[in-house]
Amino acid sequence: MAQPSDKARLQNIDRQRGQILSHPLARGLNIEEIAKFLEQLPQQRFPSTIYAERGPQPLIQPRGGTPLFESQLKLTQELSNAGADFIPLTIDSCTRHNQYDTAEQLLRRSEEEGKAYLNGYPLVCHGFELTRQLYVGLNKPVSLRHGTPDARLLVEIAIASGIAEIEGGGLCYCLPYSEGFPLDRALLYWQYVDRVCALYSTPGRPIHRESFGPLSATLVPPVIAVSVEIIEALLAAEQGVQSFAVSFGQTGSFVQDVATARVLRKLCRHYLDEFGFESVQLRLVYHQWMGQFPMQRERAAALIAGSALVASLIDADKIVVKTVDEALGVPRSEVNAEAVDVVRYVLRTFTTPEVVNSPTIELEAELIESEVRSLMKVIFNLSGDVFWESVYRAFQLGYIDLPFSPHADNANKLITMRDANRSIRIADTGLVPISYADAATERRLLDSRSDRLEKTYRQMLVDISLMI
Repeated sequence: MAQPSDKARLQNIDRQRGQILSHPLARGLNIEEIAKFLEQLPQQRFPSTIYAERGPQPLIQPRGGTPLFESQLKLTQELSNAGADFIPLTIDSCTRHNQYDTAEQLLRRSEEEGKAYLNGYPLVCHGFELTRQLYVGLNKPVSLRHGTPDARLLVEIAIASGIAEIEGGGLCYCLPYSEGFPLDRALLYWQYVDRVCALYSTPGRPIHRESFGPLSATLVPPVIAVSVEIIEALLAAEQGVQSFAVSFGQTGSFVQDVATARVLRKLCRHYLDEFGFESVQLRLVYHQWMGQFPMQRERAAALIAGSALVASLIDADKIVVKTVDEALGVPRSEVNAEAVDVVRYVLRTFTTPEVVNSPTIELEAELIESEVRSLMKVIFNLSGDVFWESVYRAFQLGYIDLPFSPHADNANKLITMRDANRSIRIADTGLVPISYADAATERRLLDSRSDRLEKTYRQMLVDISLMI
């Protein structure tokens, strides 16, 4: 049995780091120079600063990444001028899969033809010196958004570029994005990332980490989403990370969103404190609908506005926004800027009460909390020399089971559908260790659905297509 502890902090980081920094694309990286560069950045470039200063409404962050430096600079300026509180740097899929040679070739082709042949910014190929120029004069934090199981080189270059928020984690950036990447390796590589973030952190200027809570974004039950976020926070805290954000994606059920936010905050704080990580600053991030978007721009705008209101109701620290062109492909920079403006308008115009509660929300929160505590108790008692090994063991046993994960080793025995109130329910627990009573409650709530169809897959298709 191995429970979270700062004694699990990586001891051989210098040797491993030397190997990473010897990569040809790590050209010019100098740890001492980077530390001095970070010291000279405006205080507002660090997320902990603007989180501490935020008012009653969530901070706003769009997504956005283009292959060419000039177009990324234009996007950065447009999003900042539109009022974005966080500036994104979304990485291309070749870099995400460590295919740097392919990314380099497509970058050169994009430069020669003036056309985007990559679906994001190839940071590793551009390098930190050029990327620093994107943010000259910027007084807002930059957020690295990617989806990389092995992000060691990427994160080294990102921090060297002045990026002080790093999204991802061993579970949340492997299970939803990779078919064959070994999960144990991803967990180890993200321990490296967390340790590097901690080493570059100073009091008042911590490198902020954020987990990706939507996961596969398809019928993920709260017990899995919340448990994964708790695990990611604990693994980061073990390595010395002092500023961390947990997140989750809009479920499609107002009741379940409010209850999930409440339990996620409560239990993540509880477990961090229980294992001696009381000093970790904890934030909550809400992702607007991550599933299929409607083709009609009017309906997409309504969905964006509605989810902005939910973010305010749950008192999210930050909301990650979508655009009306979401169903059409990679959004144009001006459309990204418009989305920021729309969300800002909604948050400013529709004030919300400080506390939203009802008997239905209370019961939902109690159910989620009970399920999460059951699962975490089992994980904490699994064999392993360090906590990440227990987490990996839980995955091997099917205790952590992500619906619709492309990962070849995911158990895929957990079956979920929506109930009459559109909340995500567990139809078959598979191997996930929740109590018999909680499983029975899930089935009873699911049975309240009036449009019961004969085929389970037909039910799932209806539930997945909820917003369109």
